[in-house]
Amino acid sequence: VGPDEIPPEDEFVLPSHIATGLLYGIQSDTKHLTNGCSAAEFSASAYLYRGVDEHRLDRIANPQVSAEVLEIKSRAITEREVRGSFAVCNVGSLSNADAIPQAADELMQLEGVTAVVVYGKREDTLYISGRSRDDRVHMGKALQAAVTDIPGADAGGHARMGGGQVPVESAVIAGGMEAGLWLDREFIDGIFDALNGNV
Repeated sequence: VGPDEIPPEDEFVLPSHIATGLLYGIQSDTKHLTNGCSAAEFSASAYLYRGVDEHRLDRIANPQVSAEVLEIKSRAITEREVRGSFAVCNVGSLSNADAIPQAADELMQLEGVTAVVVYGKREDTLYISGRSRDDRVHMGKALQAAVTDIPGADAGGHARMGGGQVPVESAVIAGGMEAGLWLDREFIDGIFDALNGNV
């Protein structure tokens, strides 16, 4: 029985809002059914599509974006530092930490870039987000290596995606340097070293 159809007695009905969410999840995980799909994803999508609320699906897939998020994305693109096929950017202070991974996603769209790290400061914490489509770079391990000497810092993730946080004001880095100094040259150098496996 398809979504929202009237079923025979004792059969399950899949509500439209659930069908819509499930279809979006399949599309998101498979880049709109173009990457790593199996027959199961195609079959599930065909089944779910009958009950999808197309207006709701469009709102989920294309949410409105705040001016700050657009500004952070713009900053990540225009102020990035590129070395080889890797890009790193400090987007500075922000009020919405969710803008960091969104900016990393945007930066990954640049031609010739295979791994990116974007970071910025919200209150007393440095938020870090990385993306990789480079088989040489396990992003979770690279970010973990980049912050390993900073007390209180935590980072990790998967091969293609990672994130972390560094307590900026209270952390003291090995050698007696304050963590705030890592907001500049030394932190960027450390990230590039980690992406290159030089840690």
